[in-house]
Amino acid sequence: MTQASTERRSWFLVLIVFVINAFLAVNAVSALTGLVDDTVLMSPMDGSFFGLRTQIGLLAMVLTLFALAFVILVPHLPKLVLWPVVVVLVWQNLGAPGLERSISDRKPWVALDAIALAGVALAFAINKLSSGHWFLAASRLPLRENLVVRTLISMPIAALAVAFVAIGSVVAAVPVFIEQQSRGYLHFAAEGLEVRETIMRKGDRTVHLVGMVHIGEPSFYRGLYASIPKDALILAEGVTDREGRMKAKPVYENAARGLGLESQGEFQKQLANSTPVPVSTDPALPVKPGPYVVFADIDISELSPATTRFLEAVGTIFQSPTLAEALQRYIDVASKFTDDEVKSIMDEIVNKRNQRALSVFDKYASQYKKIYLPWGALHMPGFEDEMTRRGYRIESQRMLPIARYQTIIDALTGRLGANRPVTWHLPPHSAKRSG
Repeated sequence: MTQASTERRSWFLVLIVFVINAFLAVNAVSALTGLVDDTVLMSPMDGSFFGLRTQIGLLAMVLTLFALAFVILVPHLPKLVLWPVVVVLVWQNLGAPGLERSISDRKPWVALDAIALAGVALAFAINKLSSGHWFLAASRLPLRENLVVRTLISMPIAALAVAFVAIGSVVAAVPVFIEQQSRGYLHFAAEGLEVRETIMRKGDRTVHLVGMVHIGEPSFYRGLYASIPKDALILAEGVTDREGRMKAKPVYENAARGLGLESQGEFQKQLANSTPVPVSTDPALPVKPGPYVVFADIDISELSPATTRFLEAVGTIFQSPTLAEALQRYIDVASKFTDDEVKSIMDEIVNKRNQRALSVFDKYASQYKKIYLPWGALHMPGFEDEMTRRGYRIESQRMLPIARYQTIIDALTGRLGANRPVTWHLPPHSAKRSG
């Protein structure tokens, strides 16, 4: 081996070792930061410390992917030192299968933080015992022969491993992101998707905040309606289009059927059995039975043109006959709206509608001792905050199963077995208990 080739190998190893040491250090900081936060600080998810923790975690995830590739590709690296921590962190990035997590319950997070920290500590300890140093150094790594052959053999394996972990990390991050945005009103549990019901009390009056999604088990929608007391008032969700402005509306029946579920329209059907308010106070008329209902949402004419175009575009996605066409339409929609436009649109879709619902709530709060708000899960954090400002306090919480994985699997395998085209669908999952 020539002097030049030795230097090239050394520079290569210096770079690789630097990345590996950064991988160990950043993951140690990430695990330690998470452990302190989840046991002591309990910082809010919209706080600056949690944001810093998230950024460190993302850097740690990226370095984990590099470390996985290098452990496979570079024979010089000490496998005994690195494989245990790489395996632990890959398991964590894939969503920690076997360990249930929830945004609303940080106890499982403590276990994840502790396991990750233990894995990194073990790597440091093994390296210290075997080499006398805490960190790796290129100068202390052994020489290896047949590097070209080794690399050619290892490259496809490393590429597949990194791709698998990268895709798995993204898939695993989706439930966490959704739970975070809904502040735990949607939860991906072991058996399916669950939604949270929060009961808030102020004196002798209660408010029931029930997270909803657009598709679920028909038994959920029917059971929820049946559980509402006859003397309660339901503030119903549902954007109207009295002037017929929308060219295409989000219709969820197609997605629901593809998953063996029903759309939220099933709950709207149940509401037809309710008594609309205001109720006549004429003593000559018979008293109408409850539960009572008032539609507390806005009309499409009250939304901006950009929001209307966005909802129409989403409607075309849900009307797609196939998954491929739906994905293409989704890509088209994503390219038509800027980040600022999407932010403004979501503010209207969530916050503006919340304001309308709360104005209706304030109108009837003194007339009904029990009020139900069965709205989309993304509306719930705002409702909960506003009820707290109005003097209500959380009395109890529970998680309600809304869609089982087995239902979805049975529907998909049945359709595939019949060789029928599979319409596009949203993959719901189920959430867990709370309180």
